[in-house]
Amino acid sequence: MRSFFVLLGLGVVLLTIAIVVRSGKLMRKNPGEPINAAMRQALAATAYQWPEADLALLAQRHPGAADTPNGARYVVLQPGSGDATPGQGQHVTVDYTARLFATGEKLDASADHGGPYNFIVGQPNILPGWTDVLHRMRKGERRLVILPYWLAYGEKGSKRGHIPAKAAVALEVELLDFK
Repeated sequence: MRSFFVLLGLGVVLLTIAIVVRSGKLMRKNPGEPINAAMRQALAATAYQWPEADLALLAQRHPGAADTPNGARYVVLQPGSGDATPGQGQHVTVDYTARLFATGEKLDASADHGGPYNFIVGQPNILPGWTDVLHRMRKGERRLVILPYWLAYGEKGSKRGHIPAKAAVALEVELLDFK
């Protein structure tokens, strides 16, 4: 008999929790922010920031550039067709030219490798910025995309490609096809 009342009590507690959570009565005003002030301060200190020199170049060269949620900036050079955009795991075909944003030095281009570049969106060996950009492009669309260092080669750069630390990369990308 005693276990019956324990189970009944637990059931009432769980039901109460379910009703409160479902109704949102205890919901915070900013659910994406940590409750703890010290944690909010620590996260703000570690948030990625565009370097001042890159921000000045962006303002000078591309004042109307749009932002993505992850921090990339882009300018649509040629609109695409349709409403469909590539999703995670889809096979895409693109033409691209990559340059260092600050100097304009060419890093790579699909033409240097014999034509369009094919890959799967979200592959780990692809720059994170590619995924961020391609999720928002339509077939036939061409964009100039400026990737901040955290979406490109990171804080250390790349010795293989002679890319300096915290270097922003400018990509001219055309989405030719996706499946």
